[in-house]
Amino acid sequence: MVVTAYSVTQQIEALIVLANPSYVIQGWHGALFTIAITLFCIFFNTFLIRKLPLMEGIALALHALGFFTFVIVLWVMGPRGSAKQVFTDFEDNNGWGSVGLATLVGLLSPITTLIGADSVCHLSEELRDASYTLPWCMITTASINYVLGFIMTITFMFTVGDVESALRTATGQPYVQVILNATQSRGATIVLTATMALLLLFCAINQVTTSSRQLFAFARDNGLPYSEFLSHVSHSVSGTPI
Repeated sequence: MVVTAYSVTQQIEALIVLANPSYVIQGWHGALFTIAITLFCIFFNTFLIRKLPLMEGIALALHALGFFTFVIVLWVMGPRGSAKQVFTDFEDNNGWGSVGLATLVGLLSPITTLIGADSVCHLSEELRDASYTLPWCMITTASINYVLGFIMTITFMFTVGDVESALRTATGQPYVQVILNATQSRGATIVLTATMALLLLFCAINQVTTSSRQLFAFARDNGLPYSEFLSHVSHSVSGTPI
């Protein structure tokens, strides 16, 4: 969850640089942003949990619209790379000393987008007809997002343009520089980056949701220190669990 919160921080810092080019990203700024985002996610899951279905609906709409927006913008306005360059040209841009090692290390970030389908398991006790709904959700979301992720990856690789320019970007996020190079508009880039930041924030909130349910389940079975406190469920005035 902290990793996702830090990813949100990186998008916020990129937005600040886009809005104020004189801003220089500092490590301690990122630390404070990450702490604030983590606390917000905990606050949302504690006091605004009834708004979770609304947030999920907004996230779904942003996910779909954002995907098509990014793809269309990059294909229409971005540069074009050759298929030979995209599929056969590998570079060690970070000085690992080995193209093979650089390629394997580079796979770590995109792999993290493929390992979230199990999160729904942590909410299985709250599902109706869980034996059907749970595997259906896992298979459907994984399949759709794997296909969309592959399309986005191919799109980005063909339209990345000058790799060195993207890597040297002051925003700290190469994809932001790629969008800026393609659109030549800070306003459009800010909108697209803000969309990415919101989607990552929703992911962070969801991760707190799933991890909190897992923590509760362990505590309910006396598997943690202070289990009695951690497994306690508060009740609203009407007497229904919240």
